[in-house]
Amino acid sequence: MAVNVTAIGGFIRAMDRLLKCPTRTRRIRLVGHRRADAGLLGSLRGVKAALEALARTYAAETASTKVRVNIFTPGPIRTRMRAQAFPGEDPMTLEPPENPAEKIVDMCLSSTQETGRLYAYPKGKFLDFRPPA
Repeated sequence: MAVNVTAIGGFIRAMDRLLKCPTRTRRIRLVGHRRADAGLLGSLRGVKAALEALARTYAAETASTKVRVNIFTPGPIRTRMRAQAFPGEDPMTLEPPENPAEKIVDMCLSSTQETGRLYAYPKGKFLDFRPPA
């Protein structure tokens, strides 16, 4: 909670005036978690839900500015954290981190003008912020 929500909220609060600078578009890209995996990641899911609420609120507050706030949800990715949370899972069935990383970079480019949206990877589309079905 301290790293994923409190620190990001503090950063946004501290940088709010600079982020809203009218001369340039500013982008905030956060990494969320939408899957309902059981186990070790249960508490992380709650933290990511709080992060999504923070992003949704700031996106609404800055809708008439040049600030663009979006969340990227990568789905299951081959990482050390995931291997620890799901020790019986075959990591070779998961995407390597390089694949979603490329899409995050794309989202930071000036061509991405969406705000207040959630980018579902690997589905490859922006969704409105709302709870997963």
